[in-house]
Order: sequence, then C-alpha cells, then structure tokens
Amino acid sequence: MKKLLCLALIPGAICSTAMAQSAGSLITSVGGVWLDFAPSSATSLQSTSTFGTFTSTGTGGQIHNTFTMELATTYFVTDHIAFDLAAGIPPKLQLFAQGKAMPFGAGGPSLDLGNLAPLATTRSWSPILFLKYYFFDAQTKLRPFVGVGGNYTWFSHTNLNSTFSAAGQLIAGPGGQVKATLSPSWNPAVTAGASYNISKNWYATGSVTYLSLKTNATVTSVAANGQTVLTSRTRITADPVIVFLGVGYRF
Repeated sequence: MKKLLCLALIPGAICSTAMAQSAGSLITSVGGVWLDFAPSSATSLQSTSTFGTFTSTGTGGQIHNTFTMELATTYFVTDHIAFDLAAGIPPKLQLFAQGKAMPFGAGGPSLDLGNLAPLATTRSWSPILFLKYYFFDAQTKLRPFVGVGGNYTWFSHTNLNSTFSAAGQLIAGPGGQVKATLSPSWNPAVTAGASYNISKNWYATGSVTYLSLKTNATVTSVAANGQTVLTSRTRITADPVIVFLGVGYRF
C-alpha cells in the first residue's frame, strides 16, 4: 500500500523503501580482505626434554600480511540492528622467526631461526559473528555501522620449514616423527564501516575489523616407540587489522 501511495503522489518516482536495509532484509556480500598482522609477536621458544626445560632467550616471531576473499551474510532484525556472519577463504599464513633456538640450553646445539624463511605455514579458519548497529534511517543511501562479535579460530595444513623439521627429526631418531600444532581459540572482535546503496538491491560496503587472536604453537619430536623426546612451545599473539571492501545484494 505504501509503495502504491508513493507512486501515485510522485509520478515516475521509485519508492525509497524498495531499496531499504530494513527489518527482514537479507544481504549477501562478497569482496577482498587485507589482513594486516603488523602487531603480531611470539614469546621466546621454551623447550622441554629429559635434560630439563630451557628458554631460547631472544627468539621471537611475526606473521606476515596476506590477502584473501570473504563472503558475509547480513540479516536485519530491525531497521538498525543486524546479525552478520563473515567467513573467508582460509588464508595461508606465514610465520617468520628470529634468534637462535637452543632446546637443550646454551651448551647444546643451536639453530638460527632467522635463516629459515618462513619458519612455518598454516591455513587459518576464522569465521566471525557480529552484532551490528546501522545509523540513520533504513532508506538512507549511506549508512555507517559499528559492531561487536566473537570468533572461533582453528588451523589446518600446518607445515614446518624443511630444515627445522629435519632438525626435529634428527632428535626424534630413526622411525620417529615431528608434529606441529596450533591451538584453536575463541576471540573477541570489533568492527566499523559503512554501506552505500548503489541501486534497488545492490550495495557497496567496506569495513575495518580488529580481531584479538592468540594461539599456542607446539612442535614435538616423537620417537619410534611413541615417546615424546622434545617439546617446544611459543605463544603467538596476532591481533590482525582486517580491511574489507566488497559489494552486496539484497534478497
């Protein structure tokens, strides 16, 4: 009825509600994501074996920046409040490290981690569920928004630098193996951005998201009989800034 009144009162007009981000709207967006890992860091490597526990002082690491694609689905509960689920193609992360690993203390063998580039790679799975608030009326073409959310991150296809892996294999002995894992975690996230109505159902959208991400990296050398010979751990704090630019369609 509202659309009919609009057309009757303003000949040739397109009712603004036809292109509104209003209650009940479902918008799917796709675009590119830049992940800036500039704040990332890693604690000194700590190694445990039958010889004791030793810290490789001066070691550390960072995750390098990367790019991926993202698909987001936004559902408007009201004209201003929406739930948004963002999930991207799992990016391949590269971990670079510095310092000398000395798993058996200062008197034992050492390995210069700075010469191993990258030290490890992994795939990161990091979907984020947001609760967003959109400013201005539903019919406004440009609508800024802010949001808070939660994320569960897990990792797959974690691989070590061949030289680092070979050193761990040597410690494990004949028939042994080297395992590398990254712990999953729940993490908070905040976001801010804007959506711009291009046409009846199409939108351009952009956002900047901060994700507080932490994980424990563990490398173990396991002997052929199943006994763990050496365990090395570090705590990685990533905290990426995620920049998204894309287009969305309202169903």
